[in-house]
Amino acid sequence: MGRFIFVSFGLLVVFLSLSGIGADFDCPSGWSAYDQYCYKPFNEVQNWDDAERFCSEQAKGGHLVSIESDGEAAFVAQLVAEKIDRPEIYIWIGLRVQGEEQPEPPPQSANGASLSFQQCSSEWSDGSSIIYVNWNKGESKMCQGLSRWTNFLKWDYTDCQEKNPFVCKFPPEC
Repeated sequence: MGRFIFVSFGLLVVFLSLSGIGADFDCPSGWSAYDQYCYKPFNEVQNWDDAERFCSEQAKGGHLVSIESDGEAAFVAQLVAEKIDRPEIYIWIGLRVQGEEQPEPPPQSANGASLSFQQCSSEWSDGSSIIYVNWNKGESKMCQGLSRWTNFLKWDYTDCQEKNPFVCKFPPEC
């Protein structure tokens, strides 16, 4: 009898702890949850402005994805690898340089990525601060995309008018 109670209590603890993961919000069908946000990659191709507009129409607070950590970058890269089945080289993210184009910036951040884009007052399309960067060194363009050549883990500058698939992100209502 004691063993039954112990096993039952153990199963209850496991159930309660698992049900607490992401239990304070639900993402709509077809969207994936990570760290209190909902994400969805879209196969259709659009230029950066149209993709941002599309994301803002999907849900309140929706934007092209902002990526703020290595963990989030890995999550988004896996989503893209699983869901995007197009040949395009880039996947739009919500980072866009707001100013003059600059030559390739020198690496200066803690993780070795360039931060000189801040001189152009860049920000994520959702307005969040740029506290994490992870792009490839390359030619200077105005918008950022996840690069297929780095398994969607690094960012490359690319022309904002290029048509690419994209990833949307929004904070669900609790």
